[in-house]
Amino acid sequence: MKIDLIHDIEGFRKLKPDWNNLIARSFFDNPFLTFEWFDAWLDIFGDQGEVAIAAVRNEEKLIALAPLFLQRNKTLTFIGYPQNDYAGFIIDRQFPEAAAGLASVIRQLKGKWKRAIFDQISEQDESFTLLSKEFQKQGLAIRVEPSDKCPAMTLEDTEAAKKMYYKRNITSYVNWFKKEGDFRYYIYTDREEALTRLEDLFSQHIKRWNGTSTPSYFRNESMRQFYRRMVEKMHPSGWIHFSSLTLDSNFLALYISLEYGKKLYFYKTCYNLEYAKKSPGQVILRYHLDYALSRGIGELDFARGDEGYKDRFANRVRQSRRLIVYQDRLRQMAAQALFDFRYSKLVDILYRNRFTQQLKDRILAKKRKR
Repeated sequence: MKIDLIHDIEGFRKLKPDWNNLIARSFFDNPFLTFEWFDAWLDIFGDQGEVAIAAVRNEEKLIALAPLFLQRNKTLTFIGYPQNDYAGFIIDRQFPEAAAGLASVIRQLKGKWKRAIFDQISEQDESFTLLSKEFQKQGLAIRVEPSDKCPAMTLEDTEAAKKMYYKRNITSYVNWFKKEGDFRYYIYTDREEALTRLEDLFSQHIKRWNGTSTPSYFRNESMRQFYRRMVEKMHPSGWIHFSSLTLDSNFLALYISLEYGKKLYFYKTCYNLEYAKKSPGQVILRYHLDYALSRGIGELDFARGDEGYKDRFANRVRQSRRLIVYQDRLRQMAAQALFDFRYSKLVDILYRNRFTQQLKDRILAKKRKR
């Protein structure tokens, strides 16, 4: 095996011909590992650190990739962190031994990073076990903790899915909208039109979360630029599923999903607060289901997060994991002790205390003002 370490974006782009072919052969193929997704992210956020991509080859054939990024604060992460809903090391299923090469690169880079955080590794990614064992074999101090939960609806039983999405209340909302005016579900198959509609999504999302403890990150121009670049680069491959519900000239809901590998990954959603009582967010989900069934899509992946609507529609919940690598065993033990305390019963009781919640909200409000 030959291992190349790439420290510049141009070197990353030279891997384009082989990148997506490798993820198709990997343990967990998903849109957040595609060359186009990484390329869009690096276009906007690449100046916030340095790429550190390990490329493993066997007789010139690319068999593994570690898409890493060294943040300015000396934290080693995956490229795309924290905007990616899934992440991971990319290893050809036919070459599991390549995991040793990737682990050796993490050890080789040890002088550059203070801590390595590899977040959002899905429980579906079988390479996780391989990497964890290799890290320990090579003397790296690691800790594994749960990351976000990722609800999904598998569509093997289409009748059960239809019963869920065609509930009486959702049907009543659909009928109400149809009576009120020109009610439409629309998919933006033209890239330029999709880019234009992004501006409406930004505005609606900002309005939706204005005045809450979690204001929209679309107030940040860099995030708006990233979404524009993502649509520009991924739309030509047919991976961007950008849709809307409209009533006359009003946008009721706007959803960006990623259609990839017979799955529909929900990525960014928003709805019009003026129609909240008629649940446009649930209504558009019904149209997503109809679309998925018409295309032979086998799963609606709600991606990370525990929003209420996901609990209502999901029939499966997967757990992503966070793999943290430390400079030495002492730091790993201290972090584990802190983690155990943070999730202890005592802290849970304090966290749910009304006074504690009010204090937390005040602190967050002050931080946002700064």
